[in-house]
Amino acid sequence: MNEPAYPFDMSSDALNYRFNSVSKQYTIAKRIQFTPFPDNALLYNLALGDVMPDGNLDDSIVSNNQDLNRVMATVFQAIVSFFDRYPSKLVYFQGSDEAGIRTRLYRVLITRELNKAAELFTIYGCDANNSIEEFILNRDYVGFILQRKTV
Repeated sequence: MNEPAYPFDMSSDALNYRFNSVSKQYTIAKRIQFTPFPDNALLYNLALGDVMPDGNLDDSIVSNNQDLNRVMATVFQAIVSFFDRYPSKLVYFQGSDEAGIRTRLYRVLITRELNKAAELFTIYGCDANNSIEEFILNRDYVGFILQRKTV
């Protein structure tokens, strides 16, 4: 992505990334978290959300902090950092809202950044029938999987 990313703090295991989303009105603590799926040691779920006062991550909040591109550039950098540590793993992500608005947003962002992302990753789409295929433009998916390309 050509957008600037926020600086972030990475945990020692490269599974948690903290940064602040900053606008003229708000500074919002955010976290990107990679969690292994219990039934598949190769697959990690990516979650992005606001850090709540108790330290938990809430991925259902809509912040509207007017910095979406910068937040997504930060997520992209965190994914690259994750793969630097775990090059053989896969990363799964989907929108957390019932209406699928965030998943559609992710599809739009992937489409917009496809040339850049495809240099680093093989991108797969997951449909409602749990079928997985290499990402196809303008096709609806319920989730996405990234696999780092070997150089």
